[in-house]
Amino acid sequence: MITNRPFVNLNAKPLSPLNPAVINLIWINVIVFISLWILSFTSLGGFLFNIFAFNPTWPLYFSFYSIVTSLFVHAGLWHILGNMLWLYFVGMILEDLIGKKHIWKLFFGGGISGVILFYILSIVFNNKAPLVGASAGISAILLATAIFTPNYRVYLFGMIAVELRWIVIAKIVFDVLGMFGGMNAGGNQAHVGGYIFGALYVTELKGIWKFPKITWKKNSFNQKPSRSASVSINNNKQTPSQEEIDKILDKISQTGYDKLTKKEKEMLFKASKK
Repeated sequence: MITNRPFVNLNAKPLSPLNPAVINLIWINVIVFISLWILSFTSLGGFLFNIFAFNPTWPLYFSFYSIVTSLFVHAGLWHILGNMLWLYFVGMILEDLIGKKHIWKLFFGGGISGVILFYILSIVFNNKAPLVGASAGISAILLATAIFTPNYRVYLFGMIAVELRWIVIAKIVFDVLGMFGGMNAGGNQAHVGGYIFGALYVTELKGIWKFPKITWKKNSFNQKPSRSASVSINNNKQTPSQEEIDKILDKISQTGYDKLTKKEKEMLFKASKK
């Protein structure tokens, strides 16, 4: 799958806070993979792999940490390569639109949701196989991207233009069909958990619905006195309207991000900081 974006130099300042979130996620996964591969030539390698993987037969009070660590463990070169390609080519599209903080939340929220769904179904179907891989977190990012900019076109094999939503829909269908059978049933279950979180997160971000917010009653001793008059300050930093953002997203879907004007990019950046 190829988009019209230039490739990012992964050799520049690994794990720098200035990097896109997608790039730092790739670095973390690659570093963990290489470290475990080197250690696999010793007895410590297999031990650490099993410790970091999520094992549904272990009690959660003992292995709760593995809900997160399992997201950065991969079972082979092709496993991590496939996941990182999906993360880069689709994740960078979404990060351009909504900012890096949402990518972190989608990755960890989708990954954890995937592990939880996998764990529940493992109890129901008595599955004892461990779970590893970043694909649940990546699944959340995939679906979020397809919902946020469904008409964005990507190029399969550099030649065939396909709207992103159709690729993601096909992937969801295969994952749902593979949830209850096949060699990667557990992985497919985790993917579906990631999809669910991604859909909830991005639709809330678009204002379609709102997570319920819990407000605590403030201590009367700590309350500030109320003002007798309202003061209006115009800082000339108005947030773009949803209609303006929708027009920009439509333009991205039709011509690509690089065709935006400087003003349109600034408006999109302001909207991502909401």
